[in-house]
Amino acid sequence: MSNYTVKRTSLTDIARLANVSKPVVYTVLKNRENTNIGVSQETRERILKIASELGYVAAKSAKELFTGRSDNIGVIIHVLAPYAVEILSFLEKEAHKRHLEITPYITECNPLLEEQYLEQARDGRVDGIIAVSTIAGSIDRYRKYMAHPYNLVILHRASAPTPGVSTVYFDGRTAGELAAQHLVEIGRRRLAFFGGTAQSSRARGFVAGCEKAGLPEPLIFTGEAYATDFQQGRALARDFLHIRPLPDGVFCSNDQLGVALLTQSNDAGLSIPDDMAIVGCDNSEICLYTTPALSSIDTGNSLLASKSLEVLLRLLQDRPDAPVYDNVPVSLVARGSTSGK
Repeated sequence: MSNYTVKRTSLTDIARLANVSKPVVYTVLKNRENTNIGVSQETRERILKIASELGYVAAKSAKELFTGRSDNIGVIIHVLAPYAVEILSFLEKEAHKRHLEITPYITECNPLLEEQYLEQARDGRVDGIIAVSTIAGSIDRYRKYMAHPYNLVILHRASAPTPGVSTVYFDGRTAGELAAQHLVEIGRRRLAFFGGTAQSSRARGFVAGCEKAGLPEPLIFTGEAYATDFQQGRALARDFLHIRPLPDGVFCSNDQLGVALLTQSNDAGLSIPDDMAIVGCDNSEICLYTTPALSSIDTGNSLLASKSLEVLLRLLQDRPDAPVYDNVPVSLVARGSTSGK
């Protein structure tokens, strides 16, 4: 069993500050005033005021009431893309080793749903939260719910350190540089970044890698909106394949987009990698399901899962004043989409 105590406002905390007994606090907060325990209006108002100031939320389970913890970790996932399913699977395995449970919160990229999940987490159903990715406003929401009176413990799994939020990350900038280096080494000169956002660390790293190789700035093709599923990725790929001259080397923001581009290229009659070499990012299992197999940057998903739980448990136990940052190395895995083998 993992050894930590979740710091959440308790009946004991309120009783001490209100200078009353725990049964009195329980009676007021549960609206169970009766003939056995009489509570004056003044005392009731004092208890409710203190509870509000401390951000008290009633515990959901009996286990939480007695132990102060649920042994359950929430995982925020915005889209059940292949890489996210793989990360969730790794987290589940790591949690099992520590006698913990995992509860996924799938937002479908809805900020209101993410806020709702964070609000629900306050009742003790989870001890802490690992956020696998972000959508618009996520970082501000995480900071809000980490602060008083919410006091949630949140860890971000990302491709760069997140200011103000503890983060376990792979180096997205290095991932981009490795992709550019590999494409240059196999003789590609008209390079492009496909999908994601131009502001991402992997996109910036790819631009830096091209500059380091003496190449002009690569084409950044992100489309009008971020592709969140395979069909959106294929639609984005169809638009990309109209570019002339067509780039001969492409780094895709993730493997799902890499598979979408490779599949659409095959359908368009292109020869991969002769006409265009393609590199994905994450090195998820879907890289092996295409013809040819997709080269990718391995972002260490298994190690990220292990470190994420390790760091989250440390945050729950130590409650550091400043964010904690830890990272894992990245590496290139070359396959048929760049080597032709």
